[in-house]
Amino acid sequence: MDAYQSIMTRRSVRSYKKEMPPKELVMKVVDAGRHAPSGMNTQKWHFTVVMNKEKIKEISDYVLGKGKSICYDAPVFIMVSYEKDDFFSREDTSCALVNMMQAANALGLGSVWINAINRNDEKASNMTAFSVPSGYRVYGCLALGYPDGEVRERDVKPQSETVSIIE
Repeated sequence: MDAYQSIMTRRSVRSYKKEMPPKELVMKVVDAGRHAPSGMNTQKWHFTVVMNKEKIKEISDYVLGKGKSICYDAPVFIMVSYEKDDFFSREDTSCALVNMMQAANALGLGSVWINAINRNDEKASNMTAFSVPSGYRVYGCLALGYPDGEVRERDVKPQSETVSIIE
């Protein structure tokens, strides 16, 4: 799949098969994030890849409370953190997450951006128990796995409503 096709066909997936994708495939997605642009090429991000169902449950319980799933029961959960309060933190982690979502789509995986952690500054800044480095804050997360069922079409607004051209 070429880059344009991946962009045009990527959708947020909120239903996943229990099957764990091969680690090599997951790491290709992470490497796509690592190759995203970063302000002044500082690359101050950190990717915490959780491929353990019990650990994902612990994270869910910590962030959302007992019995709730932080990632739609996806088998892989990736937290993207950055040095806390760095000037480029939000932009750089956003670029990384978009790259990872596009790579996942191109590789036949589904993904969805998760904001549950980064909406809570206290928890986002205190994730060291889950292998996020000290001094780092989670700015976004990704649920990842094989889609379960048909991925629905995305409704895109007409270009005339969203684009202005000055010639």
